[in-house]
Amino acid sequence: MLYTISQPNGLEAKELLLGIDVGGTFTDAVVIVDGQVMASAKLPTTHHELLSGIVTAIDKVLINIDVKQIKRVALSTTIVTNALVEGKTDKAALLLMPGPGLNLTGLTPGQPFFLSGYTDHRGREQAAPVKEEVAVLCREIKGVQVAAVAGKFAIRNPAQEQVVAGWIREYLEPRQITLGAQVSGSLNFLRRANSAYYNSAVWRIFTKFAAAIEAALAERRITAPVYILKADGGTLSLAAAKLRPVEAIFTGPAASVLGIMALANPEEPAVSLDIGGTTTDIALWQNGAPLFAPGGASVNGYPTAVRSFWLRSVGIGGDSYVRRENGSLTVGPMRCGPAVANGGTEPTLTDALRVAGLIEYGNLELAKKAMVRVAAGDQTAEDAAWETLRSATGTVCQAIRDMLTEQAARPVYKVEDIVYGEIFKPELVLGVGGAAMGLAPLVAERLELPWQVPPGHMVANAVGAASARPTTEITLRADTAQGFYTVPQLGIKQPIDKRRFTLQEAWAAAQTHLAERADAGGMEEGTYESERLYEEEFNVIRGFNTIGKIMTCTLQLKPGVLMPVDAWRRENAE
Repeated sequence: MLYTISQPNGLEAKELLLGIDVGGTFTDAVVIVDGQVMASAKLPTTHHELLSGIVTAIDKVLINIDVKQIKRVALSTTIVTNALVEGKTDKAALLLMPGPGLNLTGLTPGQPFFLSGYTDHRGREQAAPVKEEVAVLCREIKGVQVAAVAGKFAIRNPAQEQVVAGWIREYLEPRQITLGAQVSGSLNFLRRANSAYYNSAVWRIFTKFAAAIEAALAERRITAPVYILKADGGTLSLAAAKLRPVEAIFTGPAASVLGIMALANPEEPAVSLDIGGTTTDIALWQNGAPLFAPGGASVNGYPTAVRSFWLRSVGIGGDSYVRRENGSLTVGPMRCGPAVANGGTEPTLTDALRVAGLIEYGNLELAKKAMVRVAAGDQTAEDAAWETLRSATGTVCQAIRDMLTEQAARPVYKVEDIVYGEIFKPELVLGVGGAAMGLAPLVAERLELPWQVPPGHMVANAVGAASARPTTEITLRADTAQGFYTVPQLGIKQPIDKRRFTLQEAWAAAQTHLAERADAGGMEEGTYESERLYEEEFNVIRGFNTIGKIMTCTLQLKPGVLMPVDAWRRENAE
């Protein structure tokens, strides 16, 4: 499936954005210029050779386009998520320095190894790591190619993590070591340790994918910077993503959220549905922005520190397999290929939508035959189609209701939330994805809400990837009693004036270091819009005297889209 439109007059003077989304069913690509989609392609994802489908999609949208005009390339990929779900990651050695009183048994992926080093809550070394322990461990795990090191309070002093990593390199010469303080600057040792583990576990797979992407773009003489979409809607340069590939999890659902932001940008409380071929990804919107997962994303049931939109995925998509099991009609969650109406062999949700007259594509007669195969008793093809749609709609609506219940039950931590907080109540259903035009109105009808499917919904994920604003974050922690501040993501420990350093100066320093990290990652265009994620300040008391303050500031480049994308050109939507 390919949509293109001719280049308008003067395109040769424009800067182009190329976005690619690799989904479970389709690979989409778009070219955007001045906030308008100029060309798009939608092709089946080639699971057996992922890169082949990507480069084919790229080639289709770059017809008659001068690649020198491409300003940036952004990708949303399932490569990391699929590797984690399918258990195809590398086994990483996880070395932990948890200190006293903390039992992590069963809470981390893989079997952790515990070391003696310990840094206290103020970043002071209380017990030094022992080199011989690391030497013995390295002999036990000889041959391991990747490792992760995490200390309980390393975000307040990363020195012990750095020392242990140096010893591991001395004994093992691993290809990759991830430090917990480098993947997160927030206080949550377990999430930070798990993030470090997964970062190393997927490093080889992502590095291979990145190298293939670089080679494919080089062959096409595309020299524009390349970015990978993150789970929180921002982007990382490909170079930075190779160091922190764990941030590339759940990029597909994030791409759909950004696509909606670019194409529709709902101001009212809303539920968005990205209805793809295999799944429907659900997100909640309030005050014009998607809600975020509290704490971070979970991977295979293990909590991580990866910042992510709050999403829920259900196994209902256009290609969801429809069959009778013990007399009951079942839709999904597995997929057995495309719809019968589109040349497949098994009945699907798309066949039901075609028979019900809710979509126009696909062979109607073949779709009717597919529905006859799942009809019960004296049901007609139309009866079976509508039973299929009621079942699929019910599954999606139940997932939405579960999210709303969970949202209402979340604990409240801020006084202003207690005083001014409102119960989230959606007022709109937004749909994108291949089956959105058929299924989203049915979901909205059951929820008794209005609905909207924006122009360009078929390739919204690629639009989201292309439009994503680069983002990153840093955490600065200052201890005026000891006279220094640290930025763990950058490995910085900087002396400060014990008497004069204030919270305001901490924020100013954080802004400076955020700009440095953004510039190093090729993100300088986003440094002018940052947001404060966390602030903490408390006194350090010794005896009856205040001897200093401890301040914590977390700052990030704000995720979002670089620009709204204008309504899809009519000739392109037909």
